[in-house]
Amino acid sequence: MSLRILHFSDVHLPCPPGAFRTPEIFHPKRIAALLNFYLRRGSKYADALQKLNGLRDFLQREPVDFLLYTGDTLNFGLEREFTGAAPRLAEILALARRASLAVPGNHDLYTASSLALHRRHFAPFLRSDLPDSATATGYPLVRWLGDDAVAIAFNTSRPHFMFWNSSGRVPGLELDALHRLLDRPEIATRRHIFLMTHYPFDERGYFHGLRNSRALLALLRGRSNLVLLHGHNHRSYTRRVPGTDTPLYCAGSLSKAGAESFWLFDVFGDSLNARRGAWHNARFTLVD
Repeated sequence: MSLRILHFSDVHLPCPPGAFRTPEIFHPKRIAALLNFYLRRGSKYADALQKLNGLRDFLQREPVDFLLYTGDTLNFGLEREFTGAAPRLAEILALARRASLAVPGNHDLYTASSLALHRRHFAPFLRSDLPDSATATGYPLVRWLGDDAVAIAFNTSRPHFMFWNSSGRVPGLELDALHRLLDRPEIATRRHIFLMTHYPFDERGYFHGLRNSRALLALLRGRSNLVLLHGHNHRSYTRRVPGTDTPLYCAGSLSKAGAESFWLFDVFGDSLNARRGAWHNARFTLVD
């Protein structure tokens, strides 16, 4: 049976009116981000809502079975951002013919208070088909993708107090749980295992990358049926994990001006055909 799976990331929807009228904006990380947003970053995502609507139009033309979303819906993790943005993203995720799965990005979990907000507003897309496999963090999440594939989502994003720190980490509990999941017969025998998270699997960095990427990649080594999906980097690309045959796909940003992108996968048996979506003439089309 064939499947169509679309992976997108890093929408960064604009802040709704009044979002900044809260004491939470005075958090050191948010003040620095606010300056960066107005001086440099914000103009690149000014049309983010138009791009999200463009994805909706694409999905109506090209229906997919599953949507896999790797986070960064917001910019500052404020409550008014969640209340304004979550319904818009939910409308898109609901267009999958069968199901959707989502993880948060670092901008969604900007501070400790953002974690509860994300769980509340994105609850329909944080459900697992194997709830007993989740740790105290709520992850990993498992979603069966037909008879031949499965998606496993874990959370590498975490709040930081210092504005210069935007690094990620796989919590130890989730790393152990992921190891156990990959060894479960009903998962290990699937032809395609899509692992999805926000941070790149293979980019270390103390202040920006995935701090325990080596431990994660060591856990994944030797498994031939993996497909790795992530966001965080606002350019789309695909490559093999060094020293392996494991494909890695970065969705880039759905909405960054001049770099809008997503990945569309057609799965049939052992075959996986990946095509990139790009923004051209005010609509999304497939270019690969």
